[in-house]
Amino acid sequence: MDHPRILIIDDDANLRRTLSDILKLKGYETLAAEDGEKGLALLREQGADLALIDLGLPGMCGLEVLAGIKADFPLTGAIVLTGQATIDSAVAATNRGAFSYLVKPYQIDQLMNHIRRALEKQLAEQEIAEHHAELERMNAELKTLHEVSEAISRTLDMDELVKEILHVLTRTRIFPFEVRGGIFLAEGAKLRLASFVSLSETVLAPCQEIGPEQCLCGRALATGNVIIVASDSGSQLACHPETVGYGRIIVPLKAVDTVVGLISLYTEPGIELNDSLMPLFCSLGSLVGIAINNARLYEETKSASLRDPLTGLANRRFLELQLEKVFELARRHGEHQSIIMLDIDHFKSYNDSYGHLGGDQLLVCLAQILTAQMRKSDYVFRYGGEEFLVLLPGTELPMARDAAERLRAAVEREAGVTISLGVAAYQEGMPDKEALVKAADAALYRAKEGGRNRVDG
Repeated sequence: MDHPRILIIDDDANLRRTLSDILKLKGYETLAAEDGEKGLALLREQGADLALIDLGLPGMCGLEVLAGIKADFPLTGAIVLTGQATIDSAVAATNRGAFSYLVKPYQIDQLMNHIRRALEKQLAEQEIAEHHAELERMNAELKTLHEVSEAISRTLDMDELVKEILHVLTRTRIFPFEVRGGIFLAEGAKLRLASFVSLSETVLAPCQEIGPEQCLCGRALATGNVIIVASDSGSQLACHPETVGYGRIIVPLKAVDTVVGLISLYTEPGIELNDSLMPLFCSLGSLVGIAINNARLYEETKSASLRDPLTGLANRRFLELQLEKVFELARRHGEHQSIIMLDIDHFKSYNDSYGHLGGDQLLVCLAQILTAQMRKSDYVFRYGGEEFLVLLPGTELPMARDAAERLRAAVEREAGVTISLGVAAYQEGMPDKEALVKAADAALYRAKEGGRNRVDG
């Protein structure tokens, strides 16, 4: 408070002029008004740290002016001056928030002493209010980080994780956000939209995949820096026509100094942000970035545990999970479910001729042929050794036989070897999924007994 501003409200022009001159000599800025309405208008337009209010004002009395100041400008101090002092008016002035009550005529030194103490009190109250606001802000930020921490501790599933993070952030009021935004995940040098809230297809059309420097999000990916765009920077948001007028906050998500994604959120129109939130955004970026990195590592580990390392096909463990699902769908809802079990004819002889490396290469080739021939809704598993199993959801037995014949012909044509295949479909009364597998295995055995390179079932 280098040069406090004092508002003088008094109907005596000479007194206003005299007080103004004295206060200016003492280093204060001054404003002056002849009645309460003009005084309140000046306060609204220019503000003041302290008001000197005469009780005997024309129109609105001094006590009403005091009440208006304290209602609309609670941090502005007030000293009441009067030539007709009464106990009632002194009590009323004190009750309405006046710092002190001086009776005219007063000594200038006395007035200056009251002004000094009133400004000191006002400064102390202002510092307390600012400290309180800072504590509230810090508590709100810690609460936000705690809520995000709780959200990311509930799951390691990537899809659930990004959705939960986005909803937590748009719910909290420490961030002046609209309930709209998105989370992008870094895939190599590009960003892929992973989850979003309240954004239309028009806005999202250019955002499905973003390269470095392509837009604000691409810039954040390239630099690793938080980007804040004011709500009046419409030209910078041209790639999002429906969001012109909104500000944006783009926070890179980092794990081990690597950007693994980013959060893009829209601020409410008219909101101005400053650098005080930067530490919070950085903490948020690190917290969420580590969670996303952990979820990604978990998914990679989970995927590896369910995949055959040689062929890349789903392994027997994954087969058990999927068989359980399709068997229950068949048993409870009557859905058609079929499986094909197959193996390579004379695979031991092939290994003896070409070695185990040649045998491994054949298995990889066979896996590729099977995958290419089946529908996207089908599952191809490496069952063990040279045996493979194909799961065909929603497929009746005749259609499964046709699919098996296509597989047999494709393998013979493309790999130069033959396979035998057994087909089975769910039948009412089958006790468990193992019965379905046994039926396919029995059909495979019959195909091999019947001369190989054929389909049975």
